[in-house]
Amino acid sequence: MRIFQDGYLDMNDTSPRFHPALFVLLTLPLLGVIGALIMVYNAGGLSSELPTPLPVATLPTSLLIGRTAPNFELETLDGESVRLSSLRGRLLFLNFWATWCEPCRRELPALQAFTEQQSDDGPLVLAINNGETPDQINTFLAENGVSGLAVLLDTGFAVEQQYEVDFFPSTFIVDSGGIVREMHLGELTLDDLNAYTAQYGS
Repeated sequence: MRIFQDGYLDMNDTSPRFHPALFVLLTLPLLGVIGALIMVYNAGGLSSELPTPLPVATLPTSLLIGRTAPNFELETLDGESVRLSSLRGRLLFLNFWATWCEPCRRELPALQAFTEQQSDDGPLVLAINNGETPDQINTFLAENGVSGLAVLLDTGFAVEQQYEVDFFPSTFIVDSGGIVREMHLGELTLDDLNAYTAQYGS
């Protein structure tokens, strides 16, 4: 509807019109909200800094930490049997690994170097291989120039299940009293091994 200058109405004009009063009615609430936010901010109710986000994930841990390490008996590459309980009194690194695991391959020189610097009754790395044959392991070690490690054969994955290993490599640090102190996920360095020894070796 449109009003002409002479005061007559055009009844055929149906185009929408925005009335100034409607504009005022719509903007008043918005101005009120803005004013309230300004007052709260000035009163210290809102911080100008964003909160620190909470972590979305945590690294896996083990229920064995603080408990006696589950006992087991496995064969070495030479066919000898090693029983975990017979090694009580020594700091142990139970290192679960496999030849197809790239981080396992990278940490082998550190495990070898650490082993070479220990006395006969000092800290011991038990490299527990999961599901592979002696021939596979010996070939792998020879190709990578690694020797002197105490490799144990977990051919049936029984020990892996005992320790609930889900990642390779995983290393359990067991103190001289047979208690699991820590679980290290991923590649170990020589500095890591020496630090654990300094912390738990006494």
